[in-house]
Amino acid sequence: MFQGRPLYVQRYDQVQSFHFPPGYAPVKIRRQAFFINQQGEPVFDRRFNEAFGFYHGIATVCDADGFFHIDEQGTDVHQQRFAWSGNFQEGLCAVQEIDSGLYFHIDSYGHRPYTQSYAYVGDFRYGIAVVLNHEGSKTHIDRQGRLIHGQLFPQLDVYHKGYAIAGDGRGYFHIDKRGRALYAMRFSKLEPFYNGRAVAVDRFGVVKLISDTGDVISTLDSRVGAANKITQHYVGLAFSYWESRILASLLALGVFEVFVSEADQEQLAVQLELDSVVSLMIIRWMLLQQLILRVGNNYILNDVGKLILHQLKPVFAYWQSQVIVENSLQLTKTLKHHQSDFDQRYGCGFFEYLQQNRELAGNLAEVMSFYAADYQQHITCLKLMRETVCDVGGGNGALLMAIQAQYPDIKPIILDKFHYPHTRPFIFKQQDFFQPWEVEADVFIVSRVLHDWNDDRALQILRNVANNMTRKTVVYVFETLLDESGGIDKGVTVSFHLMSLLGGRERTLAEYRALFRKAGLKIMDVYLPEDTVSLIKAIKR
Repeated sequence: MFQGRPLYVQRYDQVQSFHFPPGYAPVKIRRQAFFINQQGEPVFDRRFNEAFGFYHGIATVCDADGFFHIDEQGTDVHQQRFAWSGNFQEGLCAVQEIDSGLYFHIDSYGHRPYTQSYAYVGDFRYGIAVVLNHEGSKTHIDRQGRLIHGQLFPQLDVYHKGYAIAGDGRGYFHIDKRGRALYAMRFSKLEPFYNGRAVAVDRFGVVKLISDTGDVISTLDSRVGAANKITQHYVGLAFSYWESRILASLLALGVFEVFVSEADQEQLAVQLELDSVVSLMIIRWMLLQQLILRVGNNYILNDVGKLILHQLKPVFAYWQSQVIVENSLQLTKTLKHHQSDFDQRYGCGFFEYLQQNRELAGNLAEVMSFYAADYQQHITCLKLMRETVCDVGGGNGALLMAIQAQYPDIKPIILDKFHYPHTRPFIFKQQDFFQPWEVEADVFIVSRVLHDWNDDRALQILRNVANNMTRKTVVYVFETLLDESGGIDKGVTVSFHLMSLLGGRERTLAEYRALFRKAGLKIMDVYLPEDTVSLIKAIKR
């Protein structure tokens, strides 16, 4: 259309925009794609399965053999074929290899400017592109494939005027060319900077204008509008526990198992002896949560539903168990008296309680295995060879198994008060780590143990470790380090759970330094200090 009138009389099944130069537009009719000029006439006698606009004199097209590229005369610019292709930007184009399914860039000759391949790559802008690695993290590369900063982020955008928008588990923020966050705040939505200012949406949904230091310049919502959004957030928060409560109940009822294969509402009701009203409620909720697919009148688990059933069922069973839920209801009392009363209410400590409830203990073991699965970087920092390694409070041995998988020549020992089922024949020392004990080891591991206990008890554990160390022995402590600025919820919320259950809490690095010093230990290094769990290396003073 031009000034409200058609440019030509021909009609097509699909049309795309004209691209200048050369002033051609891709069109499609009867499953054949080609290019027309502004008079609606084909510009060259060649047909494709798919055709896309010209960028810098090159267009992406597709035939039976795959995606490739042509010039303005309709001639192939190279002989390569790909499973998919983007468009040329700044002389390079994102493509997907047919055999491997991996992504990289090519130049106009079909040559690769670098050797790496990725799970996905984006277009270049100002000489920098976003790439997605095989672990699901994103970073920036230059035209030769070199890393711009080497930092990895779950979410990442292209650079705009020297800054890019990145995202982590807490929200979105801006980074500079070194991959450094400009500020500690996180936002639920974020726009690029425009002359030193950017529009941001905070966790409540309130729209704000921020500076390049993250300071709020003004709130763009009205005072009443902002207050309403904050009110709605906390109203939802007060009710939000029901979502996990419902999910745990459906798992306990066996609803997910019914939908492993196709089943309708009546089959759900009959198999689980549910009222038809209840079965309909369940199906509606699972559809809303995108856990099942509708197949005619039947329903079946989708990939998310299958993952929850096969991997996360014990996690929900643990966190939504009666004892954990009941204990959370005592939080007010715990905070008032700064101690857990679990042993008073149940007649024993939590870990003793687990010994009497093997199902709960098994579910907790599954929960802890998820922590160990995230420790690969930490384990790499250990740099072990043939050392004797003692995991103090090693529980079910999940972490020690992961360590031995990377260092098969170590001699593993587990020291714990309770004997858990292990999948490997580790040496097991049954010992209360609060009482004096003796173990000869080159390396001691204390993983996620100290945060369970108050300062006095944590100090006793460390002193017992120190008493078994020589000047050549090393102890590695896996723990969350609270952010001392107070801007990040890294262990802040979970500390309330720890205190109500066991009397413990997460600590800052400064608080750990003080504990280690009292125990006769000296912190030599801290690895991955910004991660959810950090690794503290210490020696005997």
